[in-house]
Amino acid sequence: MNAVGIPEPSDIRALLEGYGLDLQSTLSLTGNLTSGSAIITDIDTTSLSKYMNIFGSGIPAAAQIASVDIVDSENGQITLSVPSTEAGTGIALTVTFFSVLSDEWIQSRLTSRILPWVQSKTRQSFSEIKTVTEYYDGTGSPLMILRRRPIVQLLSISYTNVDSNLYYLTPSAMQVIADEGILKAKANFNESSYIPIFYKGDRNIRITYQYGFAECPTDVAEAISLLVADVCLEHIASKTGGGNLGLQGFNRDYGAEGKWTIHRKNMVKQAWALLRAYVTGAAS
Repeated sequence: MNAVGIPEPSDIRALLEGYGLDLQSTLSLTGNLTSGSAIITDIDTTSLSKYMNIFGSGIPAAAQIASVDIVDSENGQITLSVPSTEAGTGIALTVTFFSVLSDEWIQSRLTSRILPWVQSKTRQSFSEIKTVTEYYDGTGSPLMILRRRPIVQLLSISYTNVDSNLYYLTPSAMQVIADEGILKAKANFNESSYIPIFYKGDRNIRITYQYGFAECPTDVAEAISLLVADVCLEHIASKTGGGNLGLQGFNRDYGAEGKWTIHRKNMVKQAWALLRAYVTGAAS
């Protein structure tokens, strides 16, 4: 997991142990290093990508390629995750990488597909606290259910169709039920005329608030890992197609959807079960 609890490629590989994703290949290269700098120059970068592990004199342990800056067969350039401790020209370097699926491939699916999808379905943020301004239709009652949760802080609330100087609402007048994303008025607005604080209207309530998690809950992180694992197996299985492989006394049926169909469906079911409590309107 990273600093805020979001899974990383290593977590996905651990989950898929035994599926062949841990197979590695090695490249032997040379490059120029400057002590205290994370940049390596004059290196063949045509087969390199982010997250590959790199070893060599002056390269700290557990160093990875942070970015490939210049793609060139002789004069390429990369940036390491940590600065080198020695300087030298033509230093022998060893790069190891996963042969079946690269860490970069897994990370890109996680950050560009799975995490946004999970946050969209749950209307929650699992990697940071976010601020949002939303417009609501007044309910005519002292209750308002917000679209996102948990509520971290209610920043402001106002009407959109009246003079804000005359009809000012203060967040302190609201009871915030954070985990359920509910605002409850402590007292009715303008009680002399008995108008509920969230009086009925079309997009007549403007609410600005903070929501989300500063650190991803462990069950959500597990669900994200399962969904990324499903995408990984889908990618590998798509190379096999359907059909079956049969010998005397032995038959392996890949099914119409390729290998690991049942395992992948079970992973998605488990993920949805874990995310169930975070979907708005679902029972906790």
